[in-house]
Amino acid sequence: MKNFILFFSLLILNISGIKASEELTQTIRGTVVDATTGYPIIGAYVILLNSEPRIGTATDINGMFELKKVPIGRQSLQINYVGYETKTYNNLLLVSGKELMLEVSLEEKNNSLGEVVIKASAKKAEAQNELAMVSSRTFSVEETERFAGSLGDPAR
Repeated sequence: MKNFILFFSLLILNISGIKASEELTQTIRGTVVDATTGYPIIGAYVILLNSEPRIGTATDINGMFELKKVPIGRQSLQINYVGYETKTYNNLLLVSGKELMLEVSLEEKNNSLGEVVIKASAKKAEAQNELAMVSSRTFSVEETERFAGSLGDPAR
C-alpha cells in the first residue's frame, strides 16, 4: 500500500511538473475604428509582430478582432488597412490573469498622385476603332446636334 501511495504521489508531481512547463498564453481583443468618424473598420489586419509562426487576424463587421494563444510578456502589434496609416503598438504588457483590451483608431492616409495629362487627337478622319473597316469616322458633339431628329436639327 505504501508503494502504491508513493507511486501515485510521484505520478501526480510528474504530471503537474509537465503542466507547469507549458507556455502560458492569453487573448488580445479590441476594436478598430476610423479616427474622424468613429465607425468600425471592416477587414483591417491585426498582426502580432515577432511571433513564429505569425499570429494575425482581420476585423469583423463590427471592427472587432481577437488574437488567441498569444504568449504572455511584452508583445508588439501592427494594425493596417488600405487607405489608412499603419499603426504599431510596441511593448504591450500581456499578463496571464487578464485579457488585453485595445481601442485602435486609424487615421486616413492622404496619397498624392502624379499629374494627369489629356491630349487631343488630330486624326479626325480615321476611326478610333481599328476593327471598323468601312463607313466609320469620328464626329464631335456639335456635329451630333445637326443629325436628323436631334434637338438642333435645321429641318425642325
